[in-house]
Amino acid sequence: MPTKSERAKVEVNESSTLDTRCFNIIFTAPVGDFQLTDLLRQRGVINGLDSELKQAVRQATENYLRSAETLISGLSSKAPGKKSRSNSNTNDKSSEAAQSSKLVTSREL
Repeated sequence: MPTKSERAKVEVNESSTLDTRCFNIIFTAPVGDFQLTDLLRQRGVINGLDSELKQAVRQATENYLRSAETLISGLSSKAPGKKSRSNSNTNDKSSEAAQSSKLVTSREL
């Protein structure tokens, strides 16, 4: 038998205008799965699910945007190293080939 979280379904629809990106998130689950939590929320023992969902979406968005910034930072920090090596007067072809291999791998990420 599936657990309560496995019975839940999440649908995400995305739309954009010139200056705004909108994500519509639809979460569906059987009403019976929330009986205990609804009683606890009514008695003030726990907060509602809406605050938990808002926090989870904010955290996921921060992680998503940060991962892109981290990737770009990593790529830009490698670029100056390549330039300084190409300006050196060494004729070590194996070193140049190894560096080219690393750059191709980085770009594929």
